[in-house]
Amino acid sequence: MKRRDKITWSMVAIAAAFLVLSASAMATDMSFDITPKAKLLKLNLQYKDLIKASSEKMVVFEITLQNTDSVPNLYSITVDIPDVGAAEDFIPVEGDDKLAPKATAKTSIGVASDKFPPKGFTIKIDPVESR
Repeated sequence: MKRRDKITWSMVAIAAAFLVLSASAMATDMSFDITPKAKLLKLNLQYKDLIKASSEKMVVFEITLQNTDSVPNLYSITVDIPDVGAAEDFIPVEGDDKLAPKATAKTSIGVASDKFPPKGFTIKIDPVESR
């Protein structure tokens, strides 16, 4: 009987932990404004040191997207964490070339923040003519 009670309490503890983690993950308010000329393939959030010798941290958004348009495009990617800050980068990251049709590329955008995960964020992806 004792073993059965231990298993039952273990299952209850695991279920409670799962609910707590799920609730915190669902508490993040995510908003996406993505042009129909691009498809967001992957989004990865990480919490990293702003500078190696510093105690300051940043939320890094690793974004992979695909050009769904029939012509090459340069994309502006803006990440905004309300009440924290915003940052922008481009795909392709460097050069004057544009992302070819059906091609994929990625970029990393960091926003200085003392909390992770952020309470909410917005990602906006638009085609632009130049940097």
